[in-house]
Amino acid sequence: MKGFQRIICIFCLLLLLPLPVFAQEESSEDSEGLKPPELYSQAAILMDMDTGQVLWGKNERERMYPASLTKIVTCLLAMERGNFSDLVTVTDEVVDTVPKDTTHIALDYDEELTLEQLVYAMMVESANDAANGVAVQIGGSIDGFVEMMNQKAQEIGAKDTHFTNANGLPEDDHYTTAYDLALFTKEAMKYPQFRELAGTQVYEIPPTNKQSQTRTLRNRQYMFCLNDTYPGAFAGKTGWTEEAGTCLMTLAQRDDITLACVVLKASGTVDAEFKDSTALLDYGFENFRREWVPSTQIPDQQGEDGIWSMEENLPVLLPANLGVSQLELTIDSSAEPYQAVLAAPEQALSYMGKEVARFPMTFEAAPVGPAPAQEELEEPQSEGRIPAFWKHPLAWVGLALLLLLVLGGLALFCIRQYLLAKYRRRKKRREALRRRQMVQSKPVEPVIDVTIDKGRKNHITILSQEKWEEI
Repeated sequence: MKGFQRIICIFCLLLLLPLPVFAQEESSEDSEGLKPPELYSQAAILMDMDTGQVLWGKNERERMYPASLTKIVTCLLAMERGNFSDLVTVTDEVVDTVPKDTTHIALDYDEELTLEQLVYAMMVESANDAANGVAVQIGGSIDGFVEMMNQKAQEIGAKDTHFTNANGLPEDDHYTTAYDLALFTKEAMKYPQFRELAGTQVYEIPPTNKQSQTRTLRNRQYMFCLNDTYPGAFAGKTGWTEEAGTCLMTLAQRDDITLACVVLKASGTVDAEFKDSTALLDYGFENFRREWVPSTQIPDQQGEDGIWSMEENLPVLLPANLGVSQLELTIDSSAEPYQAVLAAPEQALSYMGKEVARFPMTFEAAPVGPAPAQEELEEPQSEGRIPAFWKHPLAWVGLALLLLLVLGGLALFCIRQYLLAKYRRRKKRREALRRRQMVQSKPVEPVIDVTIDKGRKNHITILSQEKWEEI
């Protein structure tokens, strides 16, 4: 029996030993096959516009000059607080604060345009004087509008941003990050008209009270404005100053995925900003797919006055070699409302961002009145409900290993019983053969039988026992 137990132990070791090696080799191969692109830009980010998930970034939280990508924020506030049909009268502040050697549409003192025309001029032509006109119309002055911009940055969590103007001309205290710019773009995407404002290729402003010619404005965001455009790109914004370098924001959509790509200070090759943007968008669309984290996997949280819970499934973008079950879940109870925070595991940080996404939870106030009895607090087990333990994939792995061990042990037991029965039959046959050989080899004493043969005198016949038995 001890021998049989030894065989079972060896069999179990053989089952368990290959598993860590297999998992390690598979993970290594997948990680090597998924490599983010090398970028010319000093800072960059690729963000999911539905959730704010960062698929990949390079120095994405480093403070930098944004150049005309600032106008994304100016456009956001115009959509949020302005009336596009309002008639705007150009003031001295609008004209005099824009250097003549920068991009503008030659607005004149007391010229009248609609707010909509100014926003299009700002987004399509990247006109600095048009951005000033929007700022004065919305904020009463450029300084008043800048205060609104910085307030908006605080509201959406753009912690590394500070603005001093509405157009992005370089100033020491005017800075933001690739991450914050992606947040502003995500906020602007809540307004359907932003697709049109940031995605128009050509726009015309008819003659005004100060301009007798039609102004034709042309967008130079070539990710969606040339014949050879990027598949799925539909909007964006360009930016350049000597201090900021070349900057670009691009929006692209394929199927149910909308990505924003922001690159800052791209240099080192011709069209570096377009090459980097193409490489980042390719990386996102080709390697990530939409997955959903079931809301049932987010445990309820007891608050001071009620319960925080997750009511809807959570959308995430994951590469093929990473499953939903591998994400790390924490609950941020310091946020208002509570937030479910999903993070990538350590081994995935070489090809994706750490924080996958944050999702606000829903609060349900505790009922007012006497406390319910203990029996009422106990949640009844609904028929057919799967316990939480079995929702974890490791539980099923353990169950599979246990089943293999049981089946393997049963197979070995059957083999042992068969071999033992065969051994006993052979032993029995050998014992019978040995007894027959012993009988045959035993000497036989002769039996003398004296008979009188009447025909022959004095004749004695000796018969062996064997012969005697035959007679």
